[in-house]
Amino acid sequence: MIEHDGKAATFTCTHCKNSFEMPWDTNTRFMIRSIRHSLKKRTKKYPELQELKYAGDFVKLVERADEPKKGGCK
Repeated sequence: MIEHDGKAATFTCTHCKNSFEMPWDTNTRFMIRSIRHSLKKRTKKYPELQELKYAGDFVKLVERADEPKKGGCK
């Protein structure tokens, strides 16, 4: 969860409740979007990550090969 007041952003893990603050600026917004994009990619590859809901939860990740990229040479 991310909350900001225009001066500082507070990042709080919804899983373990740890939090930290950062100054709020355009770089912080870019970082948040990058993290969200990265998490979407990881939960597609490891759907068991979606099972993490409460502090103390854990999952075992099974290594999977990356899907081949589509398109190839033209």
